[in-house]
Amino acid sequence: MTRFESVPSEASPLREHASKLFSQYYEFLQETKSCGTHLPNLDDEIATLPTAYTSRGGEVLLAFVDGHPAACIAYRATDRDPATCDIKRLFVHPEFRGHGLARMLVLEVLARAADRNFTRAILDTDTATMPAAHTLYLDLGFREYTRKDNLTYLELPLT
Repeated sequence: MTRFESVPSEASPLREHASKLFSQYYEFLQETKSCGTHLPNLDDEIATLPTAYTSRGGEVLLAFVDGHPAACIAYRATDRDPATCDIKRLFVHPEFRGHGLARMLVLEVLARAADRNFTRAILDTDTATMPAAHTLYLDLGFREYTRKDNLTYLELPLT
């Protein structure tokens, strides 16, 4: 059974699960040399989870499978446009891959973002090291709006 939980505050017991999954995501990025230069403050972000997201109208969501923390994702308003949410940190623990958790999490974020009156979702992904994520986003209707080397930026209207 899969359930989603939002990490409400730094004092939440869910924060520890989020920190572990975010750290594992960061390790994956370092191992694959994916987007590494684009994450200089991830250690600070992990130390203060979920504040970087909740302070900007978003959330950190966790997916649990049979009670086990299996995946994470986060979103927040962008600096330039408070009606646009930036989706970040989609990560599925290797033990739980292949069961559609990434798709479920992205769909959950899109629904929650729309409920919070965001009108557009954006994200970026490294097409060289995360081709499955890139394909997932395109399958969900995202379209590319710019590319810089292997880093692709995608968007989806929410209205």
